[in-house]
Formats: sequence, C-alpha cells, structure tokens
Amino acid sequence: MTKLVNTENTDRSASNRGGNRKGAGRKPIGVTRKISLTLPQECWKEIDRYCHRGDYSVSEVLRSIIEDNLHKADLL
Repeated sequence: MTKLVNTENTDRSASNRGGNRKGAGRKPIGVTRKISLTLPQECWKEIDRYCHRGDYSVSEVLRSIIEDNLHKADLL
C-alpha cells in the first residue's frame, strides 16, 4: 500500500504555519460599518430569493442594490 501522508517529523505545531504576511488575505472593497436594518418580511424574502438564485451573500445583494440606486437618494 502506498504511503500518502508523511508522518515523520510531525511534532511541529500548527501555529508554525501561516501567519501574518504582507499582501495576504482578502483585499478590502470599502469601509465596514455595522448597521441594523429593519425591513418588512416581504423585502427579506426577496433578498433571500436573490441570494439563493445567484449564490450571493446578503451583503453582496444589499451592496448591489445600494450602489445601483444611491444616485436616486437626491430625489428623496
């Protein structure tokens, strides 16, 4: 049987791997601000439908809606 995993020298802890590296991680797309948003249940159902239809997160759907419609805020 072929040995798939090298079990020799496995005394190193997992904390020796990875770590903080310049340029590592997700690149920021903007400033994060925590908010609480209250919407009618029908709005949340529609947002959930968009999420499942395209495999998007709630944040992605809301960001898209806001970016596409922010210019209309002057009309309020």
